[in-house]
Amino acid sequence: MTHRSTRSHGCQWLADWRRSVSWCVPLVALGVVVTIQGFAAEPLPGDALRINQLRLLGTHNSYHIAPDPFVARLIEGAAPAEARAIDCTQRPISEQLDQLGLRHLELDCYRDPDGGLFSTPLGLHLAGAVGQPPPLQWQGELAEPGIKVLHSPGFDFRTTVPTLHAALHEVKGWSDAHPRHVPIFLLIELKSDAFAPPQPLPWNDEGLAELEATILGVFPRERILAPDDIRGGRATLREAVDGVGWPEVEAHRGKIVCLMDNVGVVRDAYLVGSDVLAGRLLFTSVAPDHPAAAFMKRNDPQAGHDEIRRLVDAGFLVRTRVDAGLEEPGRGDLRRFERALSSGAQLLSTDIPEPDARFPGYRITLPAPPGEDDAASGR
Repeated sequence: MTHRSTRSHGCQWLADWRRSVSWCVPLVALGVVVTIQGFAAEPLPGDALRINQLRLLGTHNSYHIAPDPFVARLIEGAAPAEARAIDCTQRPISEQLDQLGLRHLELDCYRDPDGGLFSTPLGLHLAGAVGQPPPLQWQGELAEPGIKVLHSPGFDFRTTVPTLHAALHEVKGWSDAHPRHVPIFLLIELKSDAFAPPQPLPWNDEGLAELEATILGVFPRERILAPDDIRGGRATLREAVDGVGWPEVEAHRGKIVCLMDNVGVVRDAYLVGSDVLAGRLLFTSVAPDHPAAAFMKRNDPQAGHDEIRRLVDAGFLVRTRVDAGLEEPGRGDLRRFERALSSGAQLLSTDIPEPDARFPGYRITLPAPPGEDDAASGR
């Protein structure tokens, strides 16, 4: 196979992409039309596409399976809004990547260094007391030591993938088969709270070390776009992206990018060793003037629209949510999606990544990621 230079190859698919990405989505419930561009920021003529100029769709709680009916009723009795918000089930991760063309995922992670901490959730125990509960998948995996992936240990515990190790393996298997994919973004929330027993463990230095070891146990370092790679020869991440942005897409195809969802204590502990994340694998969401500033989490594109626009213009990568709590899908309301688009945020997260019969007036879609010659996409 004859390979063109990176610049000429990039310009060809960039030209093809420009011709295909200006299109309209009818906002059924509103009777208006929004023009969707395939870039968060349009590249200048002749320039190669940078990572922060992508616009990618992904899922919130990408592993999630809705609670079974008995547990759902328990949750509804105590917290009706929460019961509605978690009534959604996502496809397996590999199907999200392959059939839906999604390129960023969110994983909620709990420490379980000895194994078995989440093997007998309270909701399952209560269901068993009144009759035969639906079986809990992954009993063997949940009994083994390792970081677990689930929403809430006591009641909202069903998941398509039980461990961080398994989730990473699923991503890597798809990535290996489709090496031309744009970077896949993994937003990782390190959780230590619960509304019911068991009480999760805190994310201390030992837990953070296990997190990075788990990632490197699946993905070799050269397949991870990490803070050191962005910073290069600059003193800080902030200086590296200021007015320029992230590196070119073409140089980092086939890689993952790990982002920390947490702010506050856990994030600050992760930054203790280096305020520029030297040697670290995850990017953190910090203040725009912080030395580690390169990625920003701004979940509300309506209230935060103008701030997101300024952050994008400054070269930062921004993640936002186009819906929350199933409120917008329930109303058939795409205004939050429209504001997310006009803000320029690059990573757009949804609970409803494909048509759902419960929400006939609601559909979120974006053009397929550019230049993935061998990557399948159902969109």
